[in-house]
Amino acid sequence: MYLRNIIYHLFFIFGFACYAYSAAAGVSQYKYNVYISGLKVGEFEYAVNEKGSGYSLRALMRSTGIVGAFTKYSYEGLSIGRKKERRFFPQIYSENSDTGKRKSKKEMVYKNGIPSLTQSEERKNYWLQPKTQKNTIDPLTAIYALLSDQPFSKPCKQNMTVYDGARRYAIKLISAQIEDDKMSCKGIFTRLGGYSEKEMSKGTEFPFELQFSKQDNIFRIDRFVMSTLLGRASFIRQ
Repeated sequence: MYLRNIIYHLFFIFGFACYAYSAAAGVSQYKYNVYISGLKVGEFEYAVNEKGSGYSLRALMRSTGIVGAFTKYSYEGLSIGRKKERRFFPQIYSENSDTGKRKSKKEMVYKNGIPSLTQSEERKNYWLQPKTQKNTIDPLTAIYALLSDQPFSKPCKQNMTVYDGARRYAIKLISAQIEDDKMSCKGIFTRLGGYSEKEMSKGTEFPFELQFSKQDNIFRIDRFVMSTLLGRASFIRQ
């Protein structure tokens, strides 16, 4: 049960959603190993296709290693949208998840910035309604924004409000420190609504850090580290 809780907490603290993908020309692909307190618990892979102001994301997260031997988790998702001057405007978001005990599907379609939701899972009474979530972005778009290359000029300025079909949370980068060819950006994940009283009582703010290395005229992500209720979570780029 403890291993199951580790995976469940990590995959949902950002509402990660992912979608299995195959290689295609012109698509950038990325892979991360996922650790909790030094123990490898999963892998996160995603592919990005950018054309003009449009973007599409396909990704997969799954449990591996010792955790995978005890608990099989997988999360698949897709996000399509457009961006303008570091702002993101999702159009479609979908996810398929399998917790080992329960399978669920979810899709959000955006019109005028408001998501409409269809899902297989029975809704809880404290979850937020999609019609109240105008101008939010989906979880996968948020991950894409955080893990993207950063410019030399005014890096790490993201300030996003995310809705995953149930919960609303904020992701804000608050500082950037550059030393030689390395950069560290610190931020805060804040639960805003759609959580149970028990969840809120365990904490509403979780600090995180993004670590980058200089490559040519950009900073490229190496590692994403976050404090969680179950220990230090790390996404390490391969």
